[in-house]
Amino acid sequence: MIGKFKNLCAELGPGNAVLWAANRLFETLGAPCRIIRYYFVAQPVAEEALLPPRRGRSIDVRRLSPDDSALRDLPLTDDVLRYRFDQDAVCFGAFQNGAIVGCLWLCLDSYDEDEVRCTYALLPERQAAWDFDVYVVPEARGGFAFLRLWDEAYAFLRELGVHWSLSRISAFNPGSLGAHGNLGARRISSALFVRIGRLQLLLSSLSPYLYLSVSKDRRPRLALRVNSVDPAE
Repeated sequence: MIGKFKNLCAELGPGNAVLWAANRLFETLGAPCRIIRYYFVAQPVAEEALLPPRRGRSIDVRRLSPDDSALRDLPLTDDVLRYRFDQDAVCFGAFQNGAIVGCLWLCLDSYDEDEVRCTYALLPERQAAWDFDVYVVPEARGGFAFLRLWDEAYAFLRELGVHWSLSRISAFNPGSLGAHGNLGARRISSALFVRIGRLQLLLSSLSPYLYLSVSKDRRPRLALRVNSVDPAE
């Protein structure tokens, strides 16, 4: 047990390891309490394709409309899909041999988090987007679907003049942090959410820094700002 916790500390850092262990304990006990910590990262929109011209051509990527039947083949409920499209989210789907094998979602203005009560404002306006739920089915994860999705998303964002794509990553998921790091992502802030029943406490490195709410209609708003507009700077 001690050895496992030491390994966890080495992987996540001591503070995150303690938070992770506490959250796991609450889950095991069935307590109505959750601890969630996010790192907010910004990655530059690539100026060129990630894949060479002839790589990954067997995978077709296209934008999906809310009524596209392919969405039903993703592990998403109708309520989740409705929640996303109601805030004007953009979805790209990756297809191989006619079957959907992955998706990538974007929001271009702000994003209403679905895991906790919080809204993220993306700054500078019209120069930053929000990416989330970049998903590839397990059997396709050794191929080019992931990079093909990003190539199409980057091309879409470049046309809009967007320089940065922001996202949140669980502090308890070092693998995802590493994957974003490979795309040039850098950490810009963090937030800790503690949920006990309907009560939610936010502790953040950004204003409002501390926020307590008990109603689903009360959502703190975090302004996520990228200091440099030009990724080349």
